[in-house]
Amino acid sequence: MMSNQLEYILYIFGLFLTVGGVYVYGHWMAKRHWGDAPWLAAPRLTVVFATVSLLFLGAGMIYIHYAEKQEHREYEEAAKQIAGMIAGDLAAMGHERLDERAEHLPAYHMVMAVLERWQHYGRVLSVYTLKKNERGELYFVAAPATDYNRNGRIDGEKEQAVPPGTVYRRHFPEIEEAFHGRFAMEQHPTTDEWGRSISAFMPIRQQDGTVDAVIGIDFDAKTYEQHLQRGRKQAMWTMMAMFLATAVAYLLALHQQMERKALAVYQKTLASNEHRLRRLAEMTMEGLIVYAHGKVVEVNEAACRLLGYSESELIHLPIGELVVDGSMKLNHPHEESERFEIELRRKDGTAFPAEIVRRRYDYEGEKVTVAAVRDLTEQKQNEERMRYIANHDELTGLPNKEAMYKAVERCLVEAKQHRHEAAVIFLEVSGMKTINDFYGYAVGDEVLLHLAQEWKEKQGMTVGRWSGNEFIALVPNSTHQKAEEMAKQLIEAADEPIVVNGMELYVTVNIGISVYPKDGEDAKTLIRKADIARYEARKKAASDFLFFTEPMAIRLNEKMAMERDLRRALENEEFELYYQPQIRLHDRQVIGMEALIRWRHPEKGMVSPSLFIPVAEQTGMIIPINEWVIRTACEQTKQLLDRFPDLSVSINLSPYEFESRRFVDKLARLLADAGLPPHHLDLEITERMTMDTERALDILSKLKGLGVTISMDDFGTGYSSLSYLTDLPIDRLKIDRSFVQHIQGKKDVILPAIIRLGHNIGVKVLAEGVETETEAAYLQGKRCDEAQGYYFSPPLPYDELVRFLNGQRVRRQAQELT
Repeated sequence: MMSNQLEYILYIFGLFLTVGGVYVYGHWMAKRHWGDAPWLAAPRLTVVFATVSLLFLGAGMIYIHYAEKQEHREYEEAAKQIAGMIAGDLAAMGHERLDERAEHLPAYHMVMAVLERWQHYGRVLSVYTLKKNERGELYFVAAPATDYNRNGRIDGEKEQAVPPGTVYRRHFPEIEEAFHGRFAMEQHPTTDEWGRSISAFMPIRQQDGTVDAVIGIDFDAKTYEQHLQRGRKQAMWTMMAMFLATAVAYLLALHQQMERKALAVYQKTLASNEHRLRRLAEMTMEGLIVYAHGKVVEVNEAACRLLGYSESELIHLPIGELVVDGSMKLNHPHEESERFEIELRRKDGTAFPAEIVRRRYDYEGEKVTVAAVRDLTEQKQNEERMRYIANHDELTGLPNKEAMYKAVERCLVEAKQHRHEAAVIFLEVSGMKTINDFYGYAVGDEVLLHLAQEWKEKQGMTVGRWSGNEFIALVPNSTHQKAEEMAKQLIEAADEPIVVNGMELYVTVNIGISVYPKDGEDAKTLIRKADIARYEARKKAASDFLFFTEPMAIRLNEKMAMERDLRRALENEEFELYYQPQIRLHDRQVIGMEALIRWRHPEKGMVSPSLFIPVAEQTGMIIPINEWVIRTACEQTKQLLDRFPDLSVSINLSPYEFESRRFVDKLARLLADAGLPPHHLDLEITERMTMDTERALDILSKLKGLGVTISMDDFGTGYSSLSYLTDLPIDRLKIDRSFVQHIQGKKDVILPAIIRLGHNIGVKVLAEGVETETEAAYLQGKRCDEAQGYYFSPPLPYDELVRFLNGQRVRRQAQELT
């Protein structure tokens, strides 16, 4: 085709134009950075680019041709679906009863009406049905009038309806394929007395499955060729974009290569200069002292300032008077430079650490020693500070995690030697997140500092900071009673109100205790078991302490086993998605579905989400699980859009995902990978996620920017502020099922109020948990927009959902026909 040739010409021209641009820019860049031709700077790279360009030339033409074929297949599949729907409608209307004398039969007029309605479809020029007579000739059965010239009226002789029995004179091998029970479509458009078109044929079967007739559809060739041309253009621009990226990569690599070679030349010159300056630079320090025969011969100004002497006072001064305790080696200095540390004494008698680099030289005909002196006072102070930091927490000044671990090890060694007991206390300060969120981290730090000071003053134990809001207390030579007494003292100190900036703040402390040697004989085991006991203690609302017991470890192991099973379940594809249809109440049509995760454990069977979701949230597994849910729901919904174009899917969003900084980018990538238009995805959030309204507004605005819709789930059971509700960019309120279940009770006044509230702020309202026709009718009467629940359908696996949707569509079509 000429249109096909045009894309090839544009592609070849664009590729050569890009190569020319790269060539010109490479020369300009070489002149600026290198001074020679680019292929001399990077010959291999240039050869590779030339080879890749040739490959793109051939591959692009192949890919454009492939795109055209792919578009044809897609067009053919769409034509097959249209023909299949028409054939199904005609078979249901009794087309098999029509023949050459069908004009006076009632079914004939019904068939003609259906065909005329399909001829208004944008791509279709004409629709007709064919049968074979006893002589094997094809004849028209139903062929309505066709507006071939698309002027809005039947004004041509060839546009009139064809009477039944008229012999069909055209020959298409595809017609015979259709009579053999297969859909067939022309590979290329044809031109005849009715115009330019491309034809498709579909068998019409009788009730026993045999082919009775064939339906023919002539599609507009112009629309078909535009479809192919769009695919070719897309393929052309895709290949051009890839080639442009390759060209940019080549230019970047070329630039880097030229920069590297220019740098090599510069480094060579610099090395020559450095060689001349090295001997001068190696002795450059704070002070220089030249001495011979044990006395100072010459000094510089920096040495005078360092030692507190004038130059005249230092000259001829015995070198030993500058050294503390004669620590400097005065005799037999080496010909090569040597470096060491000593202590020097200033004129005022103060000593300071110094680093000495000295070497023997010939100086005015005699051997002298030149010593370069550098003050190490600040370095030593920094080293001491680093040693302190390495073993102490910066905020509280308590021993840090590493120091406490070593302290526990030393304590256990002593306890083993003297056959004493020892206790390890693991503390967690609860309530810090609330303080940090509401008052800021500076206030939170003041609270921790106050607790650290209180605990540090307790006698008989050593307290250190483990991490964040966790602390470790070590009680040597301890008994069970003593450890309990110490735990109570720690709790009493924490239960008192903490005053920061005039505010009284309160925290609780969860404490776990393990005892040597009953609970373990090494530091790692005792700390771990104290932590396990602390984990159990945190389940209580008030401050409390617990000693470690074996059942605690068993419960924790069960939780860890659940976490391992969750990771395995994700890897082994044990999760499934069930979908509960969402119904538009005024016409009872399916408009969406809610995706619900299910876990089919290989040994335990179906595991309730209420059992594994909390563990997933505590362990962080909720993030990859939610990612799987979103990816799977998007992919399966995309598969349904061809048959159910108005369908959308709702997904419950975890607070962990909602607060993740990367979630918006990840969601955009998942939508793109699945090919699902964003407006077919609905994200369900809860009121608790919007408590921090400013942060929620920022996140929701970014999500809305992707094009997805937002629903507020379980509305009416949370704590959202109604004053901010209108500011939130939500599209739908989902009423919690507890309100629906009490439509005849005290909550009856609340449900209509929520519906009116949703309509007043311009959002739709969906009721959950509808289980009876009474509830559905009540909600419809209160102008509730949508509903879901077991009355309409329980959550269904994907395959059953497809059957449910097909059944809904069949019932809807039957209603339209009647």
